[in-house]
Amino acid sequence: MATAASVRRRLLLSAGIIGFGFGAVIDTVIFHLTLQTHHLLSGFYDPYSLDGLRTNVMIDGLFLLGMLAVMAVGFGLLWELVNGTDRRLSTRYLVGSIVVGMGVFNVIDGVLSHYVLDLHNVVHGTEAWNPPWLVVSVFLLALGLFVLRSATGDGPTTSD
Repeated sequence: MATAASVRRRLLLSAGIIGFGFGAVIDTVIFHLTLQTHHLLSGFYDPYSLDGLRTNVMIDGLFLLGMLAVMAVGFGLLWELVNGTDRRLSTRYLVGSIVVGMGVFNVIDGVLSHYVLDLHNVVHGTEAWNPPWLVVSVFLLALGLFVLRSATGDGPTTSD
C-alpha cells in the first residue's frame, strides 16, 4: 500500500507534467497560432515573410505535437496512480500541481526562450512585453504553489 507522501509525490509529478504540457499548448494555440504575436523560432526566421511565417508555423505545430505527447505521458502516469491506489486523491492538490506545471513551463519559456537563447519575444519586434510575461509566469507558479500548500491542510489524499 502506497504511503500518503508517495501518492502526493506521484500526483505532483504526473499533474505537473500535464500542466507543463498544457501551459505550452495554451501558449502555442493562443499566442503562436491565433494571435501570432510570436512564434517559437521567430528570432531566426522572419515572421513577416511568407517563407519565414510558413517555417515558424510548421515549427510551432511540431512543438505543439511534442507538448501533446508530454501531456499524454502525464495522463498515463496519472492513470497509473489512480488505478494503483485505494485512496481518494485531492482535487485541490491535482489542480495545484497542474498550475505549478504550467508556471514552470512559462518561467522556463520566459527565461530560456526570451532571454538566454533569444528564440523569440512575446510580441514580434519588441522586448517590452518580455518582463511582464515573466512576472505573470512567476505569479502563475506562485499561485500553483499556494494551492498546493492549501491542499496539504486537507490531507494529501483526501477528496476536496
